[in-house]
Amino acid sequence: MKCVKRLTADQQRLVEENLTIVERVLRFDINANPCVAGLGYEDLYQEGCIWLCNAALTFDPARGSFAFYARRVVQNGLVSYCRSVLGQHQRTVLLDDLEPAVLAALEAQNAISSHTKCETPLLLVAAESQYSGVTRKGVHALALQVSGIPLTAVATRMSAPPNHVSAWISRAVHKLRNDESFLSSLHEN
Repeated sequence: MKCVKRLTADQQRLVEENLTIVERVLRFDINANPCVAGLGYEDLYQEGCIWLCNAALTFDPARGSFAFYARRVVQNGLVSYCRSVLGQHQRTVLLDDLEPAVLAALEAQNAISSHTKCETPLLLVAAESQYSGVTRKGVHALALQVSGIPLTAVATRMSAPPNHVSAWISRAVHKLRNDESFLSSLHEN
């Protein structure tokens, strides 16, 4: 959230006198998470101060107490901010979360020149029909992971614990490494 208007002297005084509102909202209503970029205490405090300035800009003294109004504005603003940051974080794929076979496929995909299309996910979907049981589930999960979906999201989608999905992928990778037709079609792309 950006504060695009300048605060008047009275609005600045309101903000300065009520900075503790941001601290209280962070202490009681919002959980900082330093493991997620943008959700550390300092980031949340800065964002809360911006929302406090916004509250000062939009406050109407005829409608009640500034402290009550500002607490609601800061709280709602920080909740929206956290949802936005978490949404971006969930769409991020960490390389550490990918299986070695997925990393190898991505490296092969990036090694191919930009004018050539690598269709590894499509090849995996085609290979999926050749297998059954756990191997088929593993090939499907691998195709989802190569498409950029993190393992935990794949597990949620498949209604299974992540460690089961990881085991399925391992089994599928083992089978695919021994599948000459799949390997030849993978190298052609």
